[in-house]
Amino acid sequence: MRTVFSRLAVSSLAVSSLVMSWLVVAALLSPVTAVAEEGADAAALARQMVKLAVAPGMESRIDRMIAQAVEKQPADRQAEVRAELLKASAGIREDLMATFAAYYAKAFTPAELKGLVAFYQSPLGLKAVQVEENKPAEVNAAIQQQIMKLVMLLNMSGTGK
Repeated sequence: MRTVFSRLAVSSLAVSSLVMSWLVVAALLSPVTAVAEEGADAAALARQMVKLAVAPGMESRIDRMIAQAVEKQPADRQAEVRAELLKASAGIREDLMATFAAYYAKAFTPAELKGLVAFYQSPLGLKAVQVEENKPAEVNAAIQQQIMKLVMLLNMSGTGK
């Protein structure tokens, strides 16, 4: 009888040792897993935020640049050039989105990114993006004029005038 209890005690000790080992391993890996999950969450949230807040403006700017390049082509080549430029710019657009997303994933915590996504999905956030992207031509011209003044000022400071 004593042998049975001895074996049970040894067996029980081995099991509890094994369970303890598992708990230690789990405790050690939990922060790594949590960081990896948080990083994945941040990356996904950053991509979502970029899609909501950055992509509309980026897409419209690229489309305007392509339209300007196409206008310079002979009328009979414009459709072909537009198609070529749209196809060629697809990879650049994806790379820009990835660059923005990687930057935002590092610059903001997952909680902050959740807040930004919630804002840009809200009626006010949607309107903010729309207002930014649909500025009247006179507002864009006034902004460009001020930028040119700044460029001239900066250029003059480099010449000693």
